[in-house]
Amino acid sequence: MDPLSVTASVIAVLQAANTVISVCYDFRAAIKDQPWALTRITRSINELRLILGRLEQVANDSELHFDETNIARLSTLEVLCQEGGAISNCLEELKTLEKKLVPGSWAGKDGSKRRALIQSIGWQFKGKEAEDMLQRLEEYKSTLNLAITMDQAALIKNMSKMMMDVDENTRSLFKQFQDTSLDERKRSILQWLSPVDPSVNHEAAMKIRQAGTNDWFLTCKEFEHWIECEKSFLWLSGFPGSGKTILMSTVIDFLQQRTAENDPTLLAYFYCDFRSPETRDPLNLTGSLLAQICFKLKSFPASLEAAFDGCTTSQSPYGKRTNLDTMTTILLEIATQNRVTILVDALDECERHRDILSFLQRLGTKGLLFNILVSSRDEANIREALSEFPRIPLEASSVCLNRDIDSYINHRLSHDREFRWLKESFQQTIRERLSTQAKGMFRWVQCQLDSISKLKTMKDIRQSLEHLPEGLQETYANILERVDPGCTSIVRQTLQWLVCDVSTMTLAELYECLAIEPGMDHIDEEAQLSSPMDIYDLCGSLIAVKAEGEVILAHLSVKDYLLSDAIKHGKASAFALSESEVNAENALKCLTYLSFAEFRTGPARSPNAFEARLVAHPFLDHAAKFWTSYAKNSGYKSEELRNRVLAFFTPSDDDRPIFITWLQVICSEVVLRREDLKRTLLQRRKVGYNYYPKHPTTLYYASSYGIEHVVQALLEQGAEVDARGGRLGATAFHAAALRGHVKIMDMLFQKRADPNMMDLIKKTPLNSATLMDHIDIIKYLLDHGADPDIRDDRNMTAFEWACLLGHEEAKKLLGPVTSVGDLDPNISQYLQGE
Repeated sequence: MDPLSVTASVIAVLQAANTVISVCYDFRAAIKDQPWALTRITRSINELRLILGRLEQVANDSELHFDETNIARLSTLEVLCQEGGAISNCLEELKTLEKKLVPGSWAGKDGSKRRALIQSIGWQFKGKEAEDMLQRLEEYKSTLNLAITMDQAALIKNMSKMMMDVDENTRSLFKQFQDTSLDERKRSILQWLSPVDPSVNHEAAMKIRQAGTNDWFLTCKEFEHWIECEKSFLWLSGFPGSGKTILMSTVIDFLQQRTAENDPTLLAYFYCDFRSPETRDPLNLTGSLLAQICFKLKSFPASLEAAFDGCTTSQSPYGKRTNLDTMTTILLEIATQNRVTILVDALDECERHRDILSFLQRLGTKGLLFNILVSSRDEANIREALSEFPRIPLEASSVCLNRDIDSYINHRLSHDREFRWLKESFQQTIRERLSTQAKGMFRWVQCQLDSISKLKTMKDIRQSLEHLPEGLQETYANILERVDPGCTSIVRQTLQWLVCDVSTMTLAELYECLAIEPGMDHIDEEAQLSSPMDIYDLCGSLIAVKAEGEVILAHLSVKDYLLSDAIKHGKASAFALSESEVNAENALKCLTYLSFAEFRTGPARSPNAFEARLVAHPFLDHAAKFWTSYAKNSGYKSEELRNRVLAFFTPSDDDRPIFITWLQVICSEVVLRREDLKRTLLQRRKVGYNYYPKHPTTLYYASSYGIEHVVQALLEQGAEVDARGGRLGATAFHAAALRGHVKIMDMLFQKRADPNMMDLIKKTPLNSATLMDHIDIIKYLLDHGADPDIRDDRNMTAFEWACLLGHEEAKKLLGPVTSVGDLDPNISQYLQGE
């Protein structure tokens, strides 16, 4: 069976599914009291459509690249399409279902007439009959999902073979951290330090790199000097789209192979990525570097173990990461006896530039055994901070860059099926034209090749080559200008979700949320795209879909353009975005989704019911966890958003279940015990389905999220200021102290909030502020009557917590109120050892 036959089989099932869904919508519109089977059938077939959309993409890929690898990929799909296979059985099942729902006498009736007939005869599906059919559909979906998983596994295996013989275990850091040679405690420390796996970014970059490119950098004198010196710092700068990340991946790969050959150097690397908020957190960056180094050492510094104990041994939910100063000190301690090589890509994409630059300066100027290589754009604040260190500007290496770009063009023209039909002489024309105008920009060349690949005649390609855009901004403007007017809204919505610095989104989440409209109380399936992969087709080179299903902007320059002044006055002005406005729009859509009729029934009553809810509503988790971030990033400039948020926190009795449903979702992922770290995300969610507080107050959560206008309104309405509203009986004052909201604390104090109120584990707001090292909050509390002598459930004062956690400024503020000998023995020993 050829790929076209496989694709046709999948499309046939998709069409049958669409027909059944259309009939289901007619039933939903016509029947007032909808039977349970209708809801479950509609949901099940929608899930089937998502799976079929992914299978169609696999078949399409195989059609476009009909090589040895893709022929092997088709073998599984061919079996599914044969008589008795899951795809074949699905088609028969859907046809049977259609006949059951639409008798032959209805044939040819339009929607309105069909709905009238439905009203007259009602729902005819028997309960047992529906259950059996749903069970068969579930079995088919499981088989098709397994096929997709097997296909992805085969792709990953094939990719590994092409990765220049780099050992997979060398790159898969998280897999290393589960090394059985480490005891349970050490594995827990590594997980605590490093919630981000930089090997994911490394593998993605290595996949893009063409063999032989960037080798020039490994032999340039600046790099050779850097690698030979025991103490050295090198900054690689370059303009957007010049291939800095791919170059850094080449260096990391080279050094990994070098250090694997009995080189005692401790190598650690990290990729900052504007599309992944967790990679832009300075604590995640330093924590990952430290975790990689400690793993290679096998023995962990005592100072690291002490920091881990202080931050994680409490049974309260206030456990936290250590701070940047502590991790820097530990790294400096390690470098007194070991040579350490650190590589950080895309510094300019990391939050709090100054903190990371200060961290790197401190490492680079202490005269210890550090070799540090960083890359970034040439931005003024970075240039100023790194002015004393050697620098390699990529623009000064244009000859080498252009040679690499030529290799990339040659590879695309010779390997991509879309170009194979072109004569060699015409391919040479493409090479020459693109190479001449590239000016060192890999990203520009990639976009031009992507665009040309869609053209079907040499005449059209030649015309395109004669009107190539100047630079990336004009390139992106051309891509957006070619969007069909009927698809402008969908493309703009897609980009407005992806441009926000909140969280990555999966294809399933994005597919669901693109159908959200103001005022709706359920997803209107007729407003959804026919397939999730339509998102990728519509947005072209502006977005990318990662192997794990996350949709991201293809490059930082795309975000820069969408938010720039240039787009506002050009031909793509319909796609111009404002960060404040799109964040507000996204927050409103999240709140609309959370208010759906499905969630008015309140929280799920069992682990399985909670799991089923998350699976059936792909956008629920994202909407619940991140609407507050979108709202905060908007600056609450939108009056509509301010009013909607206030309404959410002042619900009527009918809307109260929506608020509790939200809490169930956001509380379910809490890790209360170290053993929870071993569970998969879905397992943790099921275990945590009942972690939400049973008597929450809206004042507690408004204070926790720092929503000032809501707190003010609730206090004016007479909310009880010291009510226990959190999971462990904490008050709004605790929440504000824990999250560092000084202004909200002052609002609460003005209403006579008790600064010494204890929660159920005897933590006071001062304990909470100390655990999180919020210096401004500690000062505020001490100035407003907080008692530093109160002991919590572990018989520790705020001062003793500051000692244990190494919070130096907090120690000075709190100060011992008794002699060192009268303190907890462990803390006394700690102080006397200073």
